Amino acid sequence: MFDRLSEESRRRIHEKIEQQREAQAAEAIERIVQFDQTPADLKAHLDRFVIGQEKGKKIIATAIAFHYKRLGNALKQTLIDEGGDVSAALRLTRTPKANLLMIGPTGCGKTYTCETTSGLVGVPFVVEDLTKFSETGYVGQNTSDILIDLLVSAGGNSHLAQMGIVYLDEIDKIATENVAYRDVSGRGVQKGLLKLVEGVENTIDMGKERIALSTKHVLFIAGGVFDKLDGIVEKRMERHGFSGTWQDHLLTEDLVVFGMERQLMGRFPVRVVYELLTTQELQDILVRSEDSPLRAYINDLKAWDIDLTFADEALKAIAQRAKQERTGARGLISIIHRVLFEDMFRLPGSHTGPLAVDERYVRMRLN
Repeated sequence: MFDRLSEESRRRIHEKIEQQREAQAAEAIERIVQFDQTPADLKAHLDRFVIGQEKGKKIIATAIAFHYKRLGNALKQTLIDEGGDVSAALRLTRTPKANLLMIGPTGCGKTYTCETTSGLVGVPFVVEDLTKFSETGYVGQNTSDILIDLLVSAGGNSHLAQMGIVYLDEIDKIATENVAYRDVSGRGVQKGLLKLVEGVENTIDMGKERIALSTKHVLFIAGGVFDKLDGIVEKRMERHGFSGTWQDHLLTEDLVVFGMERQLMGRFPVRVVYELLTTQELQDILVRSEDSPLRAYINDLKAWDIDLTFADEALKAIAQRAKQERTGARGLISIIHRVLFEDMFRLPGSHTGPLAVDERYVRMRLN
């Protein structure tokens, strides 16, 4: 049907779409220009959802608050200079940025922290699993595909996408090794990422449309487990007679020894180390976090007029199992589901009223 439209009709449709994009971008820029959340404000917001990781939350809140405050101030001046032209303001604004590298075990809250903070700032957020670039048969993949996902998360608006956050998950999985088959998926992908994170102009082919998207304002946050990195740091500390914890002595050189490209790691000057969650912190996630996975199950059963409650010792037993399985906060959902599965299948339609879960019941279901 679109093919039968007149040239004038097509032109008007394209103009309207472009106007909508400009209006969306102007609104987003206005939010960033008016951004006034302090690092303490962001940290307080994170505390409502992310349990533990006090030092990590402070570092992330500070980095993100300063990034968007700096960007907002620069955009404000450029918009004045360019008479309110959004495209020109994004193109001409120059600000330094400090990408973040997050190190920590699975389920400790790395991704969740970033997603929660980006929601408060109000910018597009996308998570990229870099393991898809680390397969032996890495052929035809392109790290610029990351930008397509960012564009999609911004609703197709390239202006919005240029102010977003990209979380590069499992970045440690593209570390190089001294074997030939990992060279393409390791060093090659790292080189490709370098071009994105340092902030360059890119062109994305979306069907017949070619879209310009700069990454100079995009904040990149990379995360990974980096297994045995602590040993690398501690060996260097021993050689030089340093004392203290390895987290306080982490250098770019240690990441290079691990297998990361020096230039790429140099583009992530802010480093955050998350700790393995304790049993108490895992239990606190169930009780205190506003996004507790337990609430979802309570609400689901409430819809069937079933009032689910957990004894404190039952919650402790669930936290202990998550600690034992080393799945962190991410594993809590799976464990709760295993405990409640039979009841979720059997009770709806046949029982209303209280469903009290105690420690004995949890351990019986998990054995």
